[in-house]
Amino acid sequence: MFTKEERDRMRQELLASFRPQPPPPKPTPSAISEERWQEKDDVTVQQLVASTEAGAKMAQKWRDRRQQEAKEIAELNDPRARYQAELDRWWQAKRDLETALDDGYVNVGGFREPRYKTTCHRGPGDPDWGL
Repeated sequence: MFTKEERDRMRQELLASFRPQPPPPKPTPSAISEERWQEKDDVTVQQLVASTEAGAKMAQKWRDRRQQEAKEIAELNDPRARYQAELDRWWQAKRDLETALDDGYVNVGGFREPRYKTTCHRGPGDPDWGL
């Protein structure tokens, strides 16, 4: 059996468990913000780093684009650069046409010979004949 003190103690504990607990104090806005800043969520930090890097990359791309446009505008206003660009386009078109028409042979002394040879020696007495 229980002694009177033990019964009283158990009764007090039982009554205390049925009493309503006071609500916890509401956190202040400054405490909420401090708690948020103190939590270091790796995912959030990684997303922040990725976002910052993407922003820096985009800014660099726009900066390069503006520099390229400024260079092109300067070249368009320069008559010598415009003339040189026109000559370069013509020369490249000429080279493209020659490449398309090239069949690998050249005319030498009225004969068609292959453009590329494996050796520069022409007779069987040469040490590298036929290589």
